[in-house]
Amino acid sequence: MSGWRRRQLTFGSDRGVVHAHSYYDIPVFDAAGARLAALRHAHAATRHPAPGDAVEVGLVEADRPGSWQPLGRSTAWSWQQGPMAQWVPRAEGGPERLVWNDRAEGRFVARLLDPAAGGAPRTLPMPIYAVMPDGRSGLSVNMARLQALRPGYGYAVEGPEPALPRCPGDDGVWQVPLDGSAPRLLLPLSRAVAFLMSRLPAVERLRHRALPYHYWFNHVKIAPGGGRVTLKLRWRRRTGPWSGRMGVSLTCDTGEGRDLRLLGRATSHVIWLDDDRLYYFDERRRDMPIVRDTAPEGTRTGLMGGGLSANVHLRHLPPAPPGAGALPRRIVYDTPYREAPELWESGPGGEDRHRIAAFSGHVPAKGPFRCDLHPAPDATGRRLAITSTEDGGRQIYLLERTE
Repeated sequence: MSGWRRRQLTFGSDRGVVHAHSYYDIPVFDAAGARLAALRHAHAATRHPAPGDAVEVGLVEADRPGSWQPLGRSTAWSWQQGPMAQWVPRAEGGPERLVWNDRAEGRFVARLLDPAAGGAPRTLPMPIYAVMPDGRSGLSVNMARLQALRPGYGYAVEGPEPALPRCPGDDGVWQVPLDGSAPRLLLPLSRAVAFLMSRLPAVERLRHRALPYHYWFNHVKIAPGGGRVTLKLRWRRRTGPWSGRMGVSLTCDTGEGRDLRLLGRATSHVIWLDDDRLYYFDERRRDMPIVRDTAPEGTRTGLMGGGLSANVHLRHLPPAPPGAGALPRRIVYDTPYREAPELWESGPGGEDRHRIAAFSGHVPAKGPFRCDLHPAPDATGRRLAITSTEDGGRQIYLLERTE
């Protein structure tokens, strides 16, 4: 491993106890890079979690392999993103808190806790998908709708499946204050779909009007400055096939959910580079463009990773690019959907590309129960968390830069 040291942080596969961190774009490290938010359980990855399947939420100390500090539990989680346990940025010098999703009295909620203070977590009225940089609010989507239309990313409901309107005006992306006050609907699905129809060619509009598509939101990601958000708008027929090309990425402001823009089509693994630019994998062109968040549609300005033609989980490493139009110094990405995934590092244009770690035992390699590495950096870019099944069960590993 050139320039990196690898350590296993969690253990228990021989006893059926597994650990994992949340999705690769979720802040799982605290501000100091000393603790990781994680989940722990003994469920086998052979079916989607049922409403009664609980996991423990806790912290792993990066400098103490085998450590585990339990904080709470959750029955709202998925194999790909867990309960989305993530750190909340400090608000006006306040404590560093952790938020994760759960269910209470048959509905999905979030739990908010200051680990240093202990005690019982505060309950928020809706699950949290992403947290605003000021630490005062988060954004939420309908996780039951997400599970019904894209199993493996939402949460299973108790009892019969709720009514599922095709394109509701009273559901979509919600803003959830972390002080516990009432959420508000930021962007209704109906408004997003109407904007999409205004941008599609006539033949595609006719297809959407002729077919009984159901629409949903997924992958909500907030710009570093907090002014805009990108989200995935997807569609499918309830009984028909679905592919990654049946979706677009939109952006809008985080104040009123207005100034909608069509970032790109057939997008995957979208990440903000700065407040003006994003990058993602283009399912049609099989490349990873850097795109400016322009109106009414995004503008390609270059490529991330040079000639990357595979749909990887890619993160640019901190510190942030030094100025407008600049690129980060280093990027890292995994090679998912393989039994022996690898972790790679390079410059932003693919220069100085080298493998920093290799893993084995990722069976199944594809499908909803796979385990991707999901590299998640700390605030300095010198530490990465990944989850691997190399020792027989899901466990967390730490990669540390040594040069």
